[in-house]
Amino acid sequence: MIKFFTLLLIQLLISIGFSQTLEQYPKDYFRSPLDIPLILSGNFGELRNNHFHSGLDIKTQGVEGLKVYAIADGFVSRVKISPIGYGKIIYITHPNGYTSAYAHLQQFKGELAKEIKRYQYANETFEMDYYPPDTLLKVKKGDIIALSGNSGSSGGPHLHFEIRETVSEYAVNPLLFGFDIKDDVKPVIKSIILFPLNDTSFVNDKKVSQEFTVTGTNGNYQLLTKLPINVYGQIGVGINTFDQQSGASNQNGVYEVMLFEDNNLICKTELSSFSFDHTRALNSMIDYELYHR
Repeated sequence: MIKFFTLLLIQLLISIGFSQTLEQYPKDYFRSPLDIPLILSGNFGELRNNHFHSGLDIKTQGVEGLKVYAIADGFVSRVKISPIGYGKIIYITHPNGYTSAYAHLQQFKGELAKEIKRYQYANETFEMDYYPPDTLLKVKKGDIIALSGNSGSSGGPHLHFEIRETVSEYAVNPLLFGFDIKDDVKPVIKSIILFPLNDTSFVNDKKVSQEFTVTGTNGNYQLLTKLPINVYGQIGVGINTFDQQSGASNQNGVYEVMLFEDNNLICKTELSSFSFDHTRALNSMIDYELYHR
């Protein structure tokens, strides 16, 4: 009996962590946070070194100082400044139940900039984690709230952009909200890995995991190995894959993975949203031995 181990764990995690997975997210409520074409250097839900990536990393054409816009009406509910992490970040709470976040900023603009300066002087601190009253800093859709930058633990100029459920604080995939992001490039599959899951399991008469290279392109792939692959006992299946976007060479995370056996769906993972409390489950979604090597 073959069991899909690696992605099954992902499915268990997502079943627990997703909130309102079948919800029809509003497709025309939010505008773009930038006025340039949205090209991604990082996707939602990617497996990072110690966390799930909770938003989109949007390229800013290699420069800082692009105008960052409020994606809808609302109020500034939090501002944080730190030399690490998100650097300079703004959170805006919207009346439709979502909160947007804009990180790695260079500087703040408008009344928000004045209020931050006042707060810093009053508290004699540059670093801050400030929750303004909901009546203090109201914004309109399209207001310029900041300039893009490279602050915090950023590896280059870009805008880290998030949408969260306001009440639950679950991070939600911004791609579900209808932003105009061009993408007609199919994900790339590099290899398939089979894992013996216990002492009585074997892959081609061996008790160690084996990786099988895949060849092909544009959604048409086949294994570069002699078939069939002989397995016995409980066997896990892993996939080495990444996604790419039109106009970019970055290797981003995939949105959805499905496993079929004889045309029957065994399990499905879909990166729609997650709770920050589940970050520790990151290591259940990777081949730790391979990662360590």
